[in-house]
Amino acid sequence: MSGLAQPLNVIIGVNGIGMGHSIRQSVIAQYLRDRGHQVGIITNGSTRVEYFRDLGFPAWGGWMPTLLARGDRIHAVDAIRANIRQAPAGVNQHLRLRRIIGETGVPDLFITDYEPNTPRLAYHFGRPLISVDQQSKYRHLDLPPVGQYARTADEQRLRYFTPRVDRSFICSYVPLEATDPRLEFIAPIVPDFVRSAQVTNEPVATAYFSRYFGHGPEDSVRTLANVFRRYVPDRALRIYAHSDEIGTLRQYAEARIEIRPFDRHAFVADLARSDAVFSNAGFNLISEAFVLGKPVHLVPLPTYDQHWCAREVHKAELGTTAPRIDSGSVLHFLNRTRELRANVKRHRNLYLVQDSRERIASYLEALPTTRGRIRRIPFSSVR
Repeated sequence: MSGLAQPLNVIIGVNGIGMGHSIRQSVIAQYLRDRGHQVGIITNGSTRVEYFRDLGFPAWGGWMPTLLARGDRIHAVDAIRANIRQAPAGVNQHLRLRRIIGETGVPDLFITDYEPNTPRLAYHFGRPLISVDQQSKYRHLDLPPVGQYARTADEQRLRYFTPRVDRSFICSYVPLEATDPRLEFIAPIVPDFVRSAQVTNEPVATAYFSRYFGHGPEDSVRTLANVFRRYVPDRALRIYAHSDEIGTLRQYAEARIEIRPFDRHAFVADLARSDAVFSNAGFNLISEAFVLGKPVHLVPLPTYDQHWCAREVHKAELGTTAPRIDSGSVLHFLNRTRELRANVKRHRNLYLVQDSRERIASYLEALPTTRGRIRRIPFSSVR
């Protein structure tokens, strides 16, 4: 525990949309716990609460307002309409969460990852607030539009969720700079079992496509399977999908083309042995592919975040991107995999080998705290 007289009491707030935020914060939480600190989790959705409880962390549910963009910004009237019915229950849930934390022991500090609960708790209890995410670059850097997408909505959402922080650790798989001393860019947080995976280079491609509101994996899976069936006889293709989508997608399978239910460890094992990766442009999957030295072909979902990620990958020549899966872009990518793989490995060795957990933990442990008030965090839930 780095010679500390007492452990820290830390609560981490996690955005419960998708698994990327939960994976990143679970890695940080386990690292802090291994250093002797007490860690509790606040997230939204019973599935994410149970995910953290299964890892042995006290976890509570919090309210996540719906803040969807129309055009390139969030409009107040849309936010009111989307939340007016759930707001009373959501506010009560947050007040109950505040009471539980006040009664069981106020933590020394709060960490937030793109969610509104821990910032409000930090302000209420007068504790330091640290953000660890990848979205905060859209708030602090003047990043340009990508096609029809602008960072405006992401910046609005961040300012609503977290009006102010004491320090912001911003994960990035490409080098970024800022003059604000409260900002620090760090390498992506990647689980140890990913970094230690046995990496080979076999004639296998791995694919995973997410669902985002009306945008599902069906078209991408159908077209990619057809391209491999007709034009790529020398590679197998493994496509992972959520269990509730397998029944629809299995019609595209054949001897060399497998449709598999998503399993985290099996997916990473295939990622590590593949010579090519197909996906949407989610930050965590891209980061893990690069840590394993794998080039990616990206089809971004309709958000600024995904289009920015895809553009940066393309600019750095670490992979390719296209608006949709089509035979031309797929074959162009496959013809460049050797060149792109060499680029990814060079980039990884320059920018992605740092263990960012140590930097985060050292900063937290150096903060002045009110350790005399530390009390054990119990298993309670707010649903």
